[in-house]
Amino acid sequence: MKKILLAVLYVLGYLIAVLIVTMVLMALTKTFIGDWESGDARTELLGEGLLTVLGIAITNLLILGLSRSKEVARGWPRIGPGLAWFAKGGLCGLLMAGLMLLLTLSFGGVRLSFEAGALDAYLRYVIALAGCLLIAAMSEEWLFRGYPLTKLAAALGRGWANLLMSLLFAAAHLGSTGVNALTMINIVLGSLVVGSLRFTAGGIPAAWGFHFAWNCTQVLAGSNLSLEGINVPGVSFHQSGSIVVSGGSFGPEASIGATVSTALVLVFLFAFFRRQDVYDLPFPLGKKGAIARPSRPR
Repeated sequence: MKKILLAVLYVLGYLIAVLIVTMVLMALTKTFIGDWESGDARTELLGEGLLTVLGIAITNLLILGLSRSKEVARGWPRIGPGLAWFAKGGLCGLLMAGLMLLLTLSFGGVRLSFEAGALDAYLRYVIALAGCLLIAAMSEEWLFRGYPLTKLAAALGRGWANLLMSLLFAAAHLGSTGVNALTMINIVLGSLVVGSLRFTAGGIPAAWGFHFAWNCTQVLAGSNLSLEGINVPGVSFHQSGSIVVSGGSFGPEASIGATVSTALVLVFLFAFFRRQDVYDLPFPLGKKGAIARPSRPR
């Protein structure tokens, strides 16, 4: 119990440290560069993502310098394997998001149409937005699936660590527009999928690729991604009917279609990892709750 409590305190301390460093960076940026939050949603998304990534990097370097702990550096494979696993995670995210949108359309929660002659404006907008989402996805995955998940897994085992971090990740979305009980369930399930990918040999890049592809697939369809101010030209993503079917103002991520697609992917990953003798991804915990022996460096 003492080991678990210490791990939780370390994680909370780390998250607070990243928050403080990032807030300082944001204040300095506004002072010397200008208020980047006054631009459109893409500028705000990019600014927050870049400064959070920088905040994480600075915090990790400080920890390395002060404590010599290499836990903050874990989860990053070499560049070649990292890129390959980024693509694998991206494919998983693409399939899950595609299935979610297909189910939402089939259930009648969304009507999707594209405007003729607007392809140029559509491509210009989504390409720029995709670049912003790439940075935003990295900041979230490095923050939640980096040191915090590594530290908790050492104390709790990967299954419980993944669940605890998924609950924390869901709690971070409580202030978003349109959040309800189904939204929280879907975020927890989705986070379990991403956390499971983090424990593969692909580490953080696999989780990053999934998160990026998951968001980008919805952007291509014109979904709001629970972000205010995102208006993709040339596409009409009209939600209707019950919020359980459409997802409401939070977007299709809060729909029953997301629940079904995420649960299916989670079951698939569970079966895959059992065949790989990784018994605690994501459940059950495995022999006496121990962390499964990795087949290669993480």
